[in-house]
Amino acid sequence: MKGKLQSRIWRNFPEPLIKQIEPVFEEIEGEGIHDFCEERKFKKGNYLIHKYPDRAVLLLTNQCFAYCRFCFRRYLWKEKPLKNNDPEIKRIIKYIRQHIEIKDLILSGGDPLTLTNQALNNWVKLINQVKHIKLIRIATRALTFYPARINSGLLSIFRQSKKQVWFLSHFNHPAELTPLARTGIKKIKDSGVPVLNQTVLLRGVNDRAEILLELFQELSSLGVKPYYVFQCDPVPGATHYCTELGKSLDLMNELSNYSGIMVPKFALEVPGYGKLCPGPGWQIARKENRYEIVSPAGEKYKYPAVSSRQRLIGL
Repeated sequence: MKGKLQSRIWRNFPEPLIKQIEPVFEEIEGEGIHDFCEERKFKKGNYLIHKYPDRAVLLLTNQCFAYCRFCFRRYLWKEKPLKNNDPEIKRIIKYIRQHIEIKDLILSGGDPLTLTNQALNNWVKLINQVKHIKLIRIATRALTFYPARINSGLLSIFRQSKKQVWFLSHFNHPAELTPLARTGIKKIKDSGVPVLNQTVLLRGVNDRAEILLELFQELSSLGVKPYYVFQCDPVPGATHYCTELGKSLDLMNELSNYSGIMVPKFALEVPGYGKLCPGPGWQIARKENRYEIVSPAGEKYKYPAVSSRQRLIGL
């Protein structure tokens, strides 16, 4: 019975997508570092993260259309979600108003599009009243897991927003670009909303140059700008997805000969530093059981290596 039920659940999902959401024993066997991105120290209350000066992340929900097993915010799954009448909403808006350096507000979670159109529109209206906000980003996997969510009501919210809306999709494999996803992308673009894509580099899913190149080329042909490729964060339950950092750098170097429009930036979270896009002057080298990262100013940071058994070492 279990096998039949599982077959019914997965039968319309391509294998690369199943690998991203199906629980496996490696989640229990692997190690990991809680809050690897160090977001908790930048939280302003329970639902707002202000880690970088000009942008902030608003955690509108802890619900998703599907739960990616490599999620770096897995801790949110069991926390109290933000309710429509929560008094913290006023505190959030007050904080944003007081910090005029915030220009870019990212609606995330969880997946913000699991909210109803009315609930999402209420947030957009609140944000529209903050003069110094220049744009609203919506980070979602709806195009992958529920492309029907891109409906007329949602598109109307985008068009009526006084702030420019940017749609941030999350495709990790070309197989996710289904006909329904492609239709959803066209609807979003036709409503005047630019679409960017973020990809997470995942061992056994997309850690080959030809897979990534196909994804980036297809996205570009649909008018979606490949924005970032992220190194998978070694949080508990997700280390089996982590590629060795050296391999990740080699992959991106291999892709560097292709069109700059099609190839995104590579980024990784470095403890004690934040998001790093390695560039001129940065040095990254394997030192015994870990990586040593040296900034152009000579500051040193450590990054964990992953053993052949997908164990974290060196941090």
